[in-house]
Amino acid sequence: MSIVMLLGLASICWASYSLITGKGYYKGCPPGGYDRYEDPFSFWAPTIMIFGIGIFAVLISLGLIHLHPRS
Repeated sequence: MSIVMLLGLASICWASYSLITGKGYYKGCPPGGYDRYEDPFSFWAPTIMIFGIGIFAVLISLGLIHLHPRS
């Protein structure tokens, strides 16, 4: 397993944990995390971005998305 695959799976797990618990624990968050209902933008925006990064990392490591070769 490549490091990109592991990082992708960790990102997906982090976002899924946030969705299950309803609390988003991100950098700069207040003690107890951002609540899904009290502060929806601060919860949903990072959760969706982290989930998207995880999906793209997994697809890249599986070779379904090709990156340009370095020159």
